[in-house]
Amino acid sequence: MQKTKNILLLSFLTLLFMIGCTSSQSTQLNGDGTLVIGEVYTLESGKTLYGDVAVVGSSFNVEEGAVVNGDISLIGSTTEISGEVNGSIFAMGGSTTLSSSAVINGDINQMFHDLETIPGVSVSGDISTYSNPFSFPKLWNSLGAIFPYLADPEQVLLNRLVGSVIFCFIACLIIYLMPKSVQNCVNTIKNQPGTAWGVGLLVFLVIPLFVVILAITICLSPIALILLVAFMIAIVYGWIALAVIIGEKFSNWLYLKMSAVLKTFIGALLISIVVSLLSLIPCLGVPASMIAGCYGLGGVVISRFGKIEDKGNKKGNPPAVESDQPEPAAEARKSKKAK
Repeated sequence: MQKTKNILLLSFLTLLFMIGCTSSQSTQLNGDGTLVIGEVYTLESGKTLYGDVAVVGSSFNVEEGAVVNGDISLIGSTTEISGEVNGSIFAMGGSTTLSSSAVINGDINQMFHDLETIPGVSVSGDISTYSNPFSFPKLWNSLGAIFPYLADPEQVLLNRLVGSVIFCFIACLIIYLMPKSVQNCVNTIKNQPGTAWGVGLLVFLVIPLFVVILAITICLSPIALILLVAFMIAIVYGWIALAVIIGEKFSNWLYLKMSAVLKTFIGALLISIVVSLLSLIPCLGVPASMIAGCYGLGGVVISRFGKIEDKGNKKGNPPAVESDQPEPAAEARKSKKAK
């Protein structure tokens, strides 16, 4: 049984590594687009690239005579375009140089990004610079941006259902593969809930800031990607720990004897329902979910992803030493009786 668990754990971690930590390679996404991470990519003259292009922490060059038929998304990358782009460019961090022979048949939207245009470049769309990620006009062009469930309720319900199923599956899988690690995290949250929440809130505020700062640079942008993946895994792991706690409370409330996997499934299902309902409330759902999620995130950080169980007293109390000498009170009572 232990060997089977280890094999499943290795497979699961390998899958996460392949999905979230792919580096130093460019990948064709079934002909629909191209993903470039951590390398120097040059589209040579006379060649055409079809589909959207996503570039993360890389050097991306489009030579004169080369064509990109799709949008280009840039994160912390250095880009030089001398050819034609039949689409829009979205850039965050890094820098982009448009030479005099470049032709951009679309818009250029940038944030924390350095754009240099050489005289003679042709840009058919608008060049927009945003200092606030919430200032995009598309977020506020309709009532559906504020109340998304009013715009397409069926799609929202489907997204909530799919997300709930995925979260329940991951929670049950993790508690089955790593029960001791999850229990250490759960016990850490129970032992010091206040400290766990404070640490979780601090991490939730600081890590995204570090990710943005690292993404702006060129050399450290791959570290930003790795840090972001670790941060997202910690958040999910924290919610799984909270699911275990809620499942245990539910089991004890009904005086039921259930396995750890079943308790986790019930807790994850209840969390999914509550978070889904809260997310429908504008300006309240996200803060409420963040406040609750800080408990789990802090427990993950304090327990070092479940490696230890922090009981809130790191130094510990010195063990009581038995002494052969009688206590003063007892000695006084014996003297009184003797008299």
